Amino acid sequence: MLTGCHTTSVPNREGRSDTRVHYLEIVCGDVDEQCAAMERVHGLSFGPGVADLGGARVAEAPGGSRIGVRAPLAAHEPPIIRTYLAVDDIAKAVMEAEAAGAMIAYPPTEQGDTGTWAIYMLGGVQVGLWQR
Repeated sequence: MLTGCHTTSVPNREGRSDTRVHYLEIVCGDVDEQCAAMERVHGLSFGPGVADLGGARVAEAPGGSRIGVRAPLAAHEPPIIRTYLAVDDIAKAVMEAEAAGAMIAYPPTEQGDTGTWAIYMLGGVQVGLWQR
């Protein structure tokens, strides 16, 4: 662990957090351009759009995290990179986020067979949660 860094969850038996990135969502104007750049720079391989993920083209990164690139779903949705952290109990995680002062932008929402996600906002930052 880096000096000055602290864990974001209760440490496991080895004294480390089990928190991991489940999904990195990139919302942009040109999905194909973004995917091509990430394939070239990072060696990823993106599949076709996935309807359950807003049409995102998805690649699996080493370690099992997924990266999805999609176009905005509404005219008011700006380009953004949003990280979804894996959680075991999304209802509890949302309650803890609210208790910490976060505003829940999207409550837990089941997304086909991909799991349940939620988004909270705190200090102008959007953080996603994902339970498989």
